[in-house]
Amino acid sequence: MPQPTLGAFFKQGPAKRGRVPMDGTAREGAMPAPETRKKAKKTTAPRSRATSSAALSGAAAPSYTPLEQQILALKEAHPDVLLLVEVGYKMKMVGEDAHTASRILNIACFSERNLATAMIPVPRLAVHVKRLVAHGLKVGVCRQTETRALKAATEHANRPFARELTGLYTSSTWIDDIDAVQALEEVGAEQIVLAVAECAEVGIAALDVATGAITYDAFRDDAMRTELETRLAHLVPQELLLPTHLSEDTRRAVRAYTAVHPNVRIEHVADCDHISTRLGELYSGTALASVLAYAPATQAAFVYLVQYLGAFQLTSAFATCANYCAFTDRASMRLNGHTLANLELLRTREGKVQGTLFAHLDHCKTPMGKRRLRAWLRRPLLQANRIAERLDAVDCLRVRRAAVLHTIPSMLVRIPDLARGLSRIAYGLAAPTELATVLLSLHRITHTFPDVHSPLDAHTASPVVDRAIADLGAARECVARFLDRISIPDARNNDKVGMFPTASENVLACRDMLAEDEAQFVAHLEAARTTLHRPKLQYTSVSGVENLIEVRASDVPRTPADWVRISSTKLVVRFHTPAIVRLSKLREQHRELLAEGGKVMYADFLREVAQAYAAMHCVVEAVALLDALSSLAAVASLPGYVRPTVQDGAPHLALTQFRHPVSETRTAAYVPNDIALGGAAPHAVLLTGANMGGKSSTARAIALVVILAQMGSFVPCADAQLTPHDAIMTRMGAHDELVSGKSTFMVEAEETAHILKTATPKTMVLLDEFGRGTSTFDGTALAYAVLESFLAQQAPPRVLFITHYMALGALVDAYPKTLCAMHLAVKLEGPEHVVFLHKLVDGLAQGSLGMYVALLAGLPRELVACARQRAASMDRRRVAAYSALVHALVHTPLQAPPLLRAMTSLAACRGQCHDA
Repeated sequence: MPQPTLGAFFKQGPAKRGRVPMDGTAREGAMPAPETRKKAKKTTAPRSRATSSAALSGAAAPSYTPLEQQILALKEAHPDVLLLVEVGYKMKMVGEDAHTASRILNIACFSERNLATAMIPVPRLAVHVKRLVAHGLKVGVCRQTETRALKAATEHANRPFARELTGLYTSSTWIDDIDAVQALEEVGAEQIVLAVAECAEVGIAALDVATGAITYDAFRDDAMRTELETRLAHLVPQELLLPTHLSEDTRRAVRAYTAVHPNVRIEHVADCDHISTRLGELYSGTALASVLAYAPATQAAFVYLVQYLGAFQLTSAFATCANYCAFTDRASMRLNGHTLANLELLRTREGKVQGTLFAHLDHCKTPMGKRRLRAWLRRPLLQANRIAERLDAVDCLRVRRAAVLHTIPSMLVRIPDLARGLSRIAYGLAAPTELATVLLSLHRITHTFPDVHSPLDAHTASPVVDRAIADLGAARECVARFLDRISIPDARNNDKVGMFPTASENVLACRDMLAEDEAQFVAHLEAARTTLHRPKLQYTSVSGVENLIEVRASDVPRTPADWVRISSTKLVVRFHTPAIVRLSKLREQHRELLAEGGKVMYADFLREVAQAYAAMHCVVEAVALLDALSSLAAVASLPGYVRPTVQDGAPHLALTQFRHPVSETRTAAYVPNDIALGGAAPHAVLLTGANMGGKSSTARAIALVVILAQMGSFVPCADAQLTPHDAIMTRMGAHDELVSGKSTFMVEAEETAHILKTATPKTMVLLDEFGRGTSTFDGTALAYAVLESFLAQQAPPRVLFITHYMALGALVDAYPKTLCAMHLAVKLEGPEHVVFLHKLVDGLAQGSLGMYVALLAGLPRELVACARQRAASMDRRRVAAYSALVHALVHTPLQAPPLLRAMTSLAACRGQCHDA
């Protein structure tokens, strides 16, 4: 993104008197103080095209106030950031930033002296920053780092407040507090920034900012960048870090990803040559040793990621080795990006969560459980014993025979996003009220099972559940210790001083000074009573102004001349005496010192809590596990769901009365089906049928049942027997890639080529109507060749091959033990009506029945009748052409000279067939 010059960035406007808030802090932005006004007139902004043009034309360069100079300097230091600068009770944006914020936030943009300006109230800062980063912007917050009273006591009283960048945010690095309300689609969703690097391999490193989870990988990839696309589809990063030197293949994959996810933010980072040296500067201890063991491409990705997040102060997560997880896990099924999309596991084709398999499975009560369930769905298990363990746990929670299991549902209620809360504590961002919420929630959880000290104490008949219940008490002692040191009511009020009953020496000294201030106020009140001859006189406070002395209007002439009039009504006039003015300033300084001391105490306490991250994280992981298992237990209790039998052995799949888990919820008359692949049954099915007959839905249902079984869920079947599948690969749906300049057929051919290269005997392959997008003969021939390439393998994968090319039925005769033909039955009622029975039966279909479906779609009857006549004519020509071909073969002698004439005759017949 090119950076504008200052002259282009800051839109000049006519001089305009600034608005001054009641506390006077914004007066620095309206007019410089008298002693600095002369100096301000001599100072101009750094030269730019705009100021140079003004000089050439004879126009005077703009004269900036000290505050404007300060904002210009901040913007020059951070040119690619939309800056919000704290000025009094407002956050101010200037120049092009003001115009951008005005458009996005729907707020006013106006000229204030030399700069276009937009402002928002400080209390609404979080709301507006979240809206800005959602539009892909990098937003910086510049805070006043001086307080009014302490600044007034220094020699710099007439200068602008010191300001500096205190917060930097993007869509992936903005962390809501745990009480923030989120949309349904966002609950439990990841907030990931991902770095890509290339050496001999492609490397990635990603941080889920909300939870602190770190994912890494290194892999060799093809020109299509299928492996990279798969990782992007699984992780769904909101921000991508790309080095300067990146191959065109990788850039093309990134462009394809951002075309589908237009709100993804791209950040370009500088290349790094000395990776190991830089890692030594960024890491230490066991974390450094772990990262140095990774592949060079992964190390480079970590350098880019940690360097970038350093500006956001979000690097503390990298110090905890427990947060690291390799993306490539040999113990999980491979589901590439195409499969995730084609089976609508996490998002529908419209980009919604509702209607997906995840939405159907999601009965979780906590955000942590939702994340865990989503992770299980992305990576189903591969080992039969681990699948059985998880199924045992689900069944255990379903029947709840053990007494302790009846407590889990109530424990999971009203638990906030503890993973996000722990991350905010680790980053030093948690407010006292958030800290109190996290500690109280952990205290309740850790005391749910006070008598369980080890897995042997749980007695639930499931080792997985036993371990999780035992882990709930991992942080019991440390959480209780932290709670003993703070006052919850004061923490709820974000009182960083009052929340600590035992204060530091600095805080105690400040409290003593404030007590002395109050004593002086009391002593001065006695003097005021004597002056006014009012022995019962008391201080009053109005509109936040303290220690006011109210005098009846009739008694005002008797007040001393040096008393300062503050406010009045018809009956009374309120004053501050010179002593009260002096004492108020002194008290305000002591209060600000006390507040600073409270901040230091709270920051120290927060760091101490963060040191217990591992124990508290163990509790949160146990909650996530139990919540996700409980969600699957709720699914297992649905009518028609059974426990699958997953065993090692020769690859096979046998489903009885299987159903599509999502589609069956939308209809009251869902038709179940049976399927058998592998073992004694053929390994492949040639699936034909009418348009709209349900072929694709049936194939998806089979794949979804396999995924459910291997993620440890009960399945919508009467019976399910299978061996673990190492992958499910799909080629379904028709779409092009205009960004890459690829046609629909090119995309399908590339995806099919990848499947042919990577499928194993343990893989399930779904190919839906491969061969469309080109001529009928080419499509049929390619589909025939692709299917035969699977059938000819000594140990083929399980294949569901959906097609309208009936010529492929010849392969059933050629490979009777490996391939069988099935179709979805229909019932024809006259020339215009068809009933889809959705029943899977043996044999090839009668045809595609496109004319019937065309009528259902609303095409005019006359048009369809014309099409029927044309189809009949084409069929007659085709029969005649093939008859001529057979005649030529029968009547051509096999001698060498006539053979050439026979080949010529065959070529002519082929041309007739092609024309037909």
